[in-house]
Amino acid sequence: MERRTKNRETGRKRWRNRIALFLAAIVAAALLQPLQVWAAGTGCKELCMAALKAAGGAENLKYQSEHADDFGGFSASDREKVSSIMYVCDEKEAYSLCVARASSKSGAADLLKSLKAYKSNNSNSGYLSDYSKTEQKVFKNAICGKKGKYVWYIAMSTGKSANKKGQTALKKKL
Repeated sequence: MERRTKNRETGRKRWRNRIALFLAAIVAAALLQPLQVWAAGTGCKELCMAALKAAGGAENLKYQSEHADDFGGFSASDREKVSSIMYVCDEKEAYSLCVARASSKSGAADLLKSLKAYKSNNSNSGYLSDYSKTEQKVFKNAICGKKGKYVWYIAMSTGKSANKKGQTALKKKL
């Protein structure tokens, strides 16, 4: 009789331990979830604002968009690779800043190629004749880059150093 009672108590303890372990796992998962969201919370808008603050020139900007269609640097097939974007520009689209997140790292590499082609086309073509000498310098000193799934195009100043400050601020946020 004593043995049977002891086995019952041991079985109950096992079940209590299992339930306690299960509840502890649920609590741990609930506590870790906000940390994961916070780490992934850096979006295109936050990155764009950080780069804009560092590069300066916000007074020149009139428009902002979160649609890939509005940025002229991406083709239709490139736009399909964009999962989110923040684009700000002036009325002539000379002063502009674009931060985009690709749906994959290979997509980001393709978007970077498109941004480099966009920069090259804008700074070495008859397209520039519509712009003032200052705006032409902005196009020629634009920079683009990539880190992880994010790509960017920064044309906020006639000097590369201000654009690079924006890029440095952006990279620090990533």
